[in-house]
Amino acid sequence: MIDTHLDDIVREHYTSREPPPGRLAALEESLAPRPTRGRLTQRAAAGLAACVTLSAAAGAVLALAGVYGLGGFEQADERETAVDIIAVQFYAEWCKPSQVVARHVKALQETAKDKSVLFVRLDLTDDTRREQSHLLMASLGYQDIWDTQRGRTGELLLIDTHAMRSISKLDQDDNAEQMIVALTRALAQVAVP
Repeated sequence: MIDTHLDDIVREHYTSREPPPGRLAALEESLAPRPTRGRLTQRAAAGLAACVTLSAAAGAVLALAGVYGLGGFEQADERETAVDIIAVQFYAEWCKPSQVVARHVKALQETAKDKSVLFVRLDLTDDTRREQSHLLMASLGYQDIWDTQRGRTGELLLIDTHAMRSISKLDQDDNAEQMIVALTRALAQVAVP
């Protein structure tokens, strides 16, 4: 069991902006052995996505708590819909292709309301937002996809959550209809465990 509370770590971060060395690592280590369900649920994924707006250290702690069901987050039950595809948009305010992709993603979200798809926008506008986005991807277990992307913006990746890999990359050259077709194909080829 964890011998420190998440609230204490977050409070330390906001008062000193620097938690004591090893404190976050100790928390991560104590959380690691706990088994997860193996499938990311929409509720857990949405909680992780919300952490992007927090500071980097606090966001990482809350993301870990959400994944492992600590700190008041509810554990997923069998009735909850699992996410099959994560549509990750790599966005930056200064990037014109990002603006184009963002408009297409809005149309894509409308058509995918009843599908098991989670839309995540990673904001790479500045160093702070880039760090927060990096922490989110690492918390979701997609560090390798983050590394492969290498900070490119103006792209939308469709990720198979079961196979833990990117299955389609879309950009400003793909209109909304092409994105809808790509998402439909991605959902059809999802590797169900």
